Amino acid sequence: MSILGVLLALLLASAAWMAWKPGWQVVIGPPEDPPNRIPVTAFCDAARQQGWDFAADGQLLRDLVIGLRQAGLDGTIEIWGRRCRTAPALRKPDEPLARIPATFWKHHELGGLGTVAAVTRAGNIETRTELTTDNTRVHTRPMPGSEPPPDDAGYRDIHLNLMQAMDWLQTEANACKGISRRGRSGTMSGQSH
Repeated sequence: MSILGVLLALLLASAAWMAWKPGWQVVIGPPEDPPNRIPVTAFCDAARQQGWDFAADGQLLRDLVIGLRQAGLDGTIEIWGRRCRTAPALRKPDEPLARIPATFWKHHELGGLGTVAAVTRAGNIETRTELTTDNTRVHTRPMPGSEPPPDDAGYRDIHLNLMQAMDWLQTEANACKGISRRGRSGTMSGQSH
């Protein structure tokens, strides 16, 4: 086959490829894959399916939250949220999801996943874990006793990198079970940040 034949074959293959793609992709390129995210409430459902029985032991939710905070601080899991100020008037419902910097987790933790205190018929107060399905209620909050920067805003509608979170759930999360009972409210395995 001559060089001219090879060039002609390449030209025809290129033309066929261009005809197959939508016109806008030829001009501006294919769309980027959207970030691979999962709402933290859906992640908690996945954890429940993996044996995290929040109904039987409400402290497991606290353990999972501590573990997620540590994974966020270590950069093991990318965590996303919508920036919000504490004053309701400053909150924007259409705020885009933004990656939360790993250093943010030094002074903050997750809140709003939902522990419910209920009064039983006998008049006793019973605390049970009831996870919210409304991810927009999940938010960050300053750690008790920490001093975040004064102009620091929080985040709400928390999402996790799906692949990283599911890998962490399979490989490292079980080490967090019971961590809240060991008295380490923000670190795992003796780590400190």
